[in-house]
Amino acid sequence: MSDAPKSHLPLRIEEITADWLTAILAERYPGTVVTEVHIGTVIAGTATKVRLLLSYNAAGHAHRLPPTMWLKGGFIRHAYTFDESFVNEAKFFATWAPEMNIHIPRAYWAGWDEGVQGLVLLEDLAARNVTFGDARRLISIDQQAQTLDLLARMHARWWQSPELKQLRNFSTVWQAADRVVMMMLEPDYFNACINHRRCAAYVGPYRDRDRIIAGLRTQWKRSMEIPQCFSHGDGHLGNMFFEVDGRPGFLDWQAWQEGPYMHDVAYSIIGNLTVADRRSAEKDLLASYLEALKTHGVAHPPSREEAWEAYRRHAMHGFMWPFTPVEMQPIEIVTAEGDCFGAAVSDLDTFGALGV
Repeated sequence: MSDAPKSHLPLRIEEITADWLTAILAERYPGTVVTEVHIGTVIAGTATKVRLLLSYNAAGHAHRLPPTMWLKGGFIRHAYTFDESFVNEAKFFATWAPEMNIHIPRAYWAGWDEGVQGLVLLEDLAARNVTFGDARRLISIDQQAQTLDLLARMHARWWQSPELKQLRNFSTVWQAADRVVMMMLEPDYFNACINHRRCAAYVGPYRDRDRIIAGLRTQWKRSMEIPQCFSHGDGHLGNMFFEVDGRPGFLDWQAWQEGPYMHDVAYSIIGNLTVADRRSAEKDLLASYLEALKTHGVAHPPSREEAWEAYRRHAMHGFMWPFTPVEMQPIEIVTAEGDCFGAAVSDLDTFGALGV
């Protein structure tokens, strides 16, 4: 008997059929029939993204359904596959996405089987010539300021809100993350990474495995001390897109949660800018984010001093980038992010801020 998981959703790319697509699209777009589907580009990573080339009947065209979409979920599996992340993203697009006050992709359908599979049928952003974020092409200080305004708008919408108590909170998330992170810190794998080019920016105490573990766990615990909000949870540059006019948006909603505001902010500033730009602009960018919180309705945002200390600690959030397995991200990406975060933790004395 097979031990493979069972689901009413496709678990393999070859199970994506015109009949299945007809059934799911007809829920929101009545009368639609997908007459043909062809599999286009397949991108493997933490999740698998499958580009679909679609033909419809007259009803589908009347609903203005597009000729290409992306289906995202857990199709290509590996040792670091985290099924719950696919379910989380599907739940986001089905429930919270309609309430979002920031720029995100359109979802035509989302569905899930708890613990097994989560799928989202998304618009093909490339069809309107957006540019996708990439850590090998870091953004300008002005673009980062726009990104922080976007985060401030979302954070302010649910700043310390009781509505968030229905969500996973950061304490739950970090306990789940601990399992995956500790896999990356297994001695053999850790040693292979720390002695590779990907970790070249990690110097002195930031090469000590025991202190790294202590720093991560301390940062996770202390994150509960600062204001909580609706957090993207994984807002790195690779999870962003930019319209032709430069307007930023966020992709990849697998890690959304009730979380500390600085979780998104520090991760974004440190990972999106060159080391030189980050050093010259980080305090001004933090100040602009705090002002944006006020603009978007937070009566009493943290002080600059409180935000700076939280920022120093939360540099630890991106620390694990250069240990990320190549099954999840290309080596060039993890190396580029490692260069950013390795410089930042040393500059900011993150271990000192955490007391480890």
